Amino acid sequence: MPGTSLPSRSRRGLLALAAGGWASPALAAYPDRPIRLVVGYAAGGGTDITARAVATRLGAELAQQIVVENRGGGGGLPAIQSVLQAPADGYSVMFSTAAVLVARALGTPMSFDPLEVLAPVGLVGVSPNVLVVHPSVPAHNLRELQAYGRSRSEPLRFGSPSISYTTHLVGQELGIEVEEVRYRGTGPLMTDLLAGRLHAYLIPLPGIQAAVRSGELRAIAVSYRTPLAALPDVATTVAQGFPNLISFTWTGLEVRSGTPPEIVEGLGAALNAALADAELRRKLGESGVEAAERTDPDSFRALVLQDKARAEAVIRRFNLHE
Repeated sequence: MPGTSLPSRSRRGLLALAAGGWASPALAAYPDRPIRLVVGYAAGGGTDITARAVATRLGAELAQQIVVENRGGGGGLPAIQSVLQAPADGYSVMFSTAAVLVARALGTPMSFDPLEVLAPVGLVGVSPNVLVVHPSVPAHNLRELQAYGRSRSEPLRFGSPSISYTTHLVGQELGIEVEEVRYRGTGPLMTDLLAGRLHAYLIPLPGIQAAVRSGELRAIAVSYRTPLAALPDVATTVAQGFPNLISFTWTGLEVRSGTPPEIVEGLGAALNAALADAELRRKLGESGVEAAERTDPDSFRALVLQDKARAEAVIRRFNLHE
């Protein structure tokens, strides 16, 4: 998809046209000041790194500065609330993830439905979770983990930074007993995993890439349909015969509901142009993010609803709640 790119100002003019020639002068000028990209995680983490890479390229496409604002904690609620407190004018954009939807499905109290208060712009990409085990676990693939789990009188201990449905999904699909050991953050979890007090962890690549490279952890499966470029030798769950063991996180852009459709369309056009950039795709790939080929609000929302339904099915089956 990468090709000859137009100067940013020319591109900006095309985005204005994409928004519709009948748009008011105020809308046609969008954006005429910096845009705030709100991230529901602390600076330095995998989601923040992805957001900043996207913000840099997207800002070039829009010929406007995009300022990343980190509002971590609270399962992503403070970040959404920050966007909802701002006008619906496209100058406060949410860098969305599945966290809030899953939290709501688990029963976390919130006064709004994220699917109603935020309008989709487009998908940035998906980050397949990677199943890693401590080297003491005698498994190099899912079949060996399944055999090991079934040979034990006690469940396999999976770490989780909070209540999670993905651990139970592994147990369900492999037909083994698992115990979800919850932590108040990834730091203590990784300490116990590296020490062998936990058997396994299902996590996006950025959180364990260094440990896999050093041999401190062993990656045995990518929980997706296609392999990760950063882990070419690790087979997917589908390739290993477990087509329903799909677990990934997604990231995308959303704005407050009620934002003029011309602005949503212009942002979407800029996002597609940014995602066509070879350098951005390379950076995202190195971080374990499979960048979207082309996106639009409808396809993004469809993916979100599909992921939500999958999570809710596991949550209901195992009666999970906060």
